[in-house]
Amino acid sequence: MRLMDITMIGVGAMIGAGIFVLTGIAAGVAGPALLLAFFLNGAVALLTAMAYAELGSAIHGAGGGYLWIKRSLPDPSGFLAGWMDWFAHAVACSLYALGFGAYFRLVLEFLSIPEISFGFMSLEKWLAVVCCVIFSYINFSGASETGKAGNFVTVGKIAIIGAFIVAGLWVMISRPGWQVSFKPFLLNGWGGVFAAMGLTFIAFEGYEIIAQTSEEVQNPKRNVPRAVFLSLLIVVPIYLLVALVAIGAVTPAEGMNVTEYLAQEKEIALVSAADQFVIGGGLVILVGGLLSTLSALNATIYSSSRVAFAMARDASLPQWIGSVHRRRSTPHVAILFSAFIIITMAITLPIEDVAAAADIMFLLLFGGVNVALIRLRKLRPDLERGFRVPWVPFIPI
Repeated sequence: MRLMDITMIGVGAMIGAGIFVLTGIAAGVAGPALLLAFFLNGAVALLTAMAYAELGSAIHGAGGGYLWIKRSLPDPSGFLAGWMDWFAHAVACSLYALGFGAYFRLVLEFLSIPEISFGFMSLEKWLAVVCCVIFSYINFSGASETGKAGNFVTVGKIAIIGAFIVAGLWVMISRPGWQVSFKPFLLNGWGGVFAAMGLTFIAFEGYEIIAQTSEEVQNPKRNVPRAVFLSLLIVVPIYLLVALVAIGAVTPAEGMNVTEYLAQEKEIALVSAADQFVIGGGLVILVGGLLSTLSALNATIYSSSRVAFAMARDASLPQWIGSVHRRRSTPHVAILFSAFIIITMAITLPIEDVAAAADIMFLLLFGGVNVALIRLRKLRPDLERGFRVPWVPFIPI
């Protein structure tokens, strides 16, 4: 894969359903200071992204954070990190698959088409299974195919979000006094800002997947750090602009301020906003939500299978899971095994409860990676690093 491919994998994983679903809810918590919450989350993400950029450029393996923790911290740190990484991405896959089904149902409602039921499962779950199977096959087909699929879907959703931002900015420019929507800025104080950061931090995860491509990417020493920083450079401004137009261009219902209105609309806040900007805009945003869940699903299937592959290669899982397909050169058994777990969770488990645990797993994993960075600076100063985190150990701490 090239620099463009792995950058789009990172962008695709970050711009998942989170920005579509959580913007309205977080606006109700933070008020206009949602802009500040997004900016601070971008800064927090950058701190750990620097660790992934350095280690991903120096140690080229499919396991990413699992691999670095295993090489630098005593047992059973690596074993636990591998399970946390695999579990977190597998659950994220299930969420994205179910999110695709939920958005598809909203599209049917938007078009006044009655919901169809198939046997013992709802349409949402059937769609979750189908898109898991399709993107698992794309991942099986090869790393370049995974990158091309990710590029196509990610560029499509960025175009839709870009159109939403442009339409919103046009409405703001055309309407005098839009600045009133941002006063008072800290409507709910700093407590609201920090609460909104907690709600939306999941939307800033995904750059870590870039490091897991290093074994299948051209010139990883150069391209992995560049892709990590490029993905954040693309995503954070997009999030800030979405928040800006959602608050500055929307006309609330009578007797409500803008952020109260967005909070009332909850997960369809951006759909309602787009409908105000242009006729049919809500349907376009729903399509963007569908593309977002698909690109995030593509990236996280790739990630979860590579963690399983790396664990099997290190004998933390049965070695047959680490088999590589002779013709495709992909870890086909790890992809199949991960897909089975993802589909099983999507069908059977109370996914909302497990998702909360997955977020904790990500935070624990990121903590371990920052510790691994400090340790590897001491243990392996000889490693050639394409990027070096400044002021170690203060930045990782």
